[in-house]
Amino acid sequence: MNLNAFVFSNNPKFRITRHVLFWSIWILYDTFFVALSWSKYPFSKSFFPSLLVEIFSFPIDILFCYLIIYFFIPRFLSRGKYLTMIFLWLASSFVYVFLFRMYTTHINPLIYTVYGMPYRMHSVSFIWDFFDLFGQINMEGCMAAAIKLGKMWYIKHLELDLIKKERKKVELTSEEGITKPVFLINALTKVETLSKETPELIPEIIEQIKKLMLYVMYDNNQPKVALEKELELLKEYIQIERTGLKENIQINLKLPEQTNGNKIAPFIILPLVENSFHQLSVLDVADKFIDIEASVSSGNFIMDIAWSKPVDTSTLANGSSSFINAINKRLDLLYPHSHKLKVVIRPDVFMINLRIDLNEAIN
Repeated sequence: MNLNAFVFSNNPKFRITRHVLFWSIWILYDTFFVALSWSKYPFSKSFFPSLLVEIFSFPIDILFCYLIIYFFIPRFLSRGKYLTMIFLWLASSFVYVFLFRMYTTHINPLIYTVYGMPYRMHSVSFIWDFFDLFGQINMEGCMAAAIKLGKMWYIKHLELDLIKKERKKVELTSEEGITKPVFLINALTKVETLSKETPELIPEIIEQIKKLMLYVMYDNNQPKVALEKELELLKEYIQIERTGLKENIQINLKLPEQTNGNKIAPFIILPLVENSFHQLSVLDVADKFIDIEASVSSGNFIMDIAWSKPVDTSTLANGSSSFINAINKRLDLLYPHSHKLKVVIRPDVFMINLRIDLNEAIN
C-alpha cells in the first residue's frame, strides 16, 4: 500500500481504512486508561466493560470531531470567519456535554451492572463534571483539527516546494530551451507587439490580462477553486490567443455548460492549454489547429487537447515533456490514485488526455 495514498487520498478504500484505524486506536487508548482507573478490580475484569463504554459513546465523539473537520474548517476557518467558527465550536461543545452526560446516566449503569461492577455516579459538583467533559471533547476536537490542518499544510508545502523546484530547474536550463508555462509574460509580450501594430486592440486585451493576473495573485493560493471560474478564465485566455492572431490557426473550444458546483485545484487547466499553444507556435505546420474539449460527468473532469504537428516530429518540443512531468507530479500530490494524465503522439497530432476524479481531491 502506498503510504502517501493511504494518508492523503480520498479514495474510499484508503479513506475508510485510515479512519477505522484512527478510531480503533483512539478507543483502545481511552479503554486502557479507563480500565486502569478501576484500581480495585483486575485489569482483565475492567477492560471489557470499559471497552463497551467507549464503543457505545463513540458515535457522539465522531459526530463532534467530524463536525469540526468537515464543516467548521472548510466553511468558516478557510474563509476567514474565525469568530463564527469559535462560537459554533463552543456551542457544539455544550451540546456534546449534555449528550455525554445523558449517556453516562442511562447507558453506563447497564454496562457495568452486567459485569458485576458498581456504577460510578457523577461528581457532586456539576461544574467539575462539566469542565471535565468539556476538556475531554475539546481534546479530541483539537486533535482532529490538528490532523486536518496538518495535512492541508503539508500538502500545500509540498506543492509550493514542487513549483519552486520546477521554477529553479527552468531558470537553470533556460538556455537549453526548456520553458515553463508563463501565460502572463506571453500575454504581456503580445500587448507590446500589438501596441505597435494594432493599438486599438490594447484595451480589450488588457482587460482580459487583468482577470488572469487576479487569478494568479489570489485564486492560485487556494487549495481548490470553482471549476466554473477556471473554465471562464480559460475562455479569457483563448480570447487573448485569438486577439491579433497573425497565423491562420483554427481554434476549436468546447466546454461544459454546467459544472454542478465542482471544484478543482488551481493552476492545472490553464498551464496545460498555454503549453499546447506554445508548442503549436514553434512548430512548422502548414495548417495549424488546436482542439480543446472539456466535460464533467459524475464528479469527473475530463479534458482533451489536440494540436497539429509535423509528421516527422516524434517527441514533444521545447521541454514540454519536462512540463508535463511537473504537472503530473502535482496531480500525484493533490489527486493520488484519482487522476490520469496521458500524452498521445500520432503522426500529425499531439494529444493530451486529462482525467480527474474531483470527488477524491485531498481536502
